[in-house]
Amino acid sequence: MTESEEKNPIEAILFDLDGTLLRANMKEFIPQYLRGLAAYCADFVKPEKFEKTLLSIIRDLIHTEGDGFTTNEERVYSQMDRELAIPEAMLRESLTQLKEQGLDRLQGFIQPIPLAGQIVKDCRSKGLPLVLATNPVFPKFMIQARMEWADLEEDSFTYLTSYENSYYCKPQAGYFQAIAERLDIAPENCLMVGNDRSHDLAASAIGMKTYLVDTWLVDRGGPEWPCQYRGDHSSLQKFLQEELGC
Repeated sequence: MTESEEKNPIEAILFDLDGTLLRANMKEFIPQYLRGLAAYCADFVKPEKFEKTLLSIIRDLIHTEGDGFTTNEERVYSQMDRELAIPEAMLRESLTQLKEQGLDRLQGFIQPIPLAGQIVKDCRSKGLPLVLATNPVFPKFMIQARMEWADLEEDSFTYLTSYENSYYCKPQAGYFQAIAERLDIAPENCLMVGNDRSHDLAASAIGMKTYLVDTWLVDRGGPEWPCQYRGDHSSLQKFLQEELGC
């Protein structure tokens, strides 16, 4: 540990979800999610057009910097209305139907990582604020469902990011800054743990420490962000035991 790290102990941990705390086949999960929603709007717009448009909007959330005033949810509703003339009330109703009737078809794409669950429990036992820092492009119920399927307890986390409460997405600096401000903890005292070189390691842009979990590494070929620590889940557990006394 360097002298600068000694001056900035870990006071909060941000955990990515997919590929970090659970195994996820997102290449299948996201199309099925879009297809499920599209089915409930099929009387108003062709499913293929619905899916293509919403996917484009999700990508826009990630690649276009938020303004700090409009939530990601509001951006989705306004763009779907503008591009497909689907009003907010209709999309909300489709989401409710998916929540109540369509989640079963998505569960098979999510698998728990028992060691990750234990790591969360160990960190929580130390009284540290834990944030479920999943990219907030989904509604809260969709995040809660994935947590449940992965045997993760929502109560273990001080806060989780969803599109209802977020104005930015990873890898935007504003996403990480907003979390640090909400926790009232300096970024230098936060550790971002994730498996995505681009989205998760971008936390270093505001001074957060980063741990790259390379069990299921995602490399998008984007910007090269610095990484203080790296290893698989077993290495992550050992690291946190040494750092926090878990």
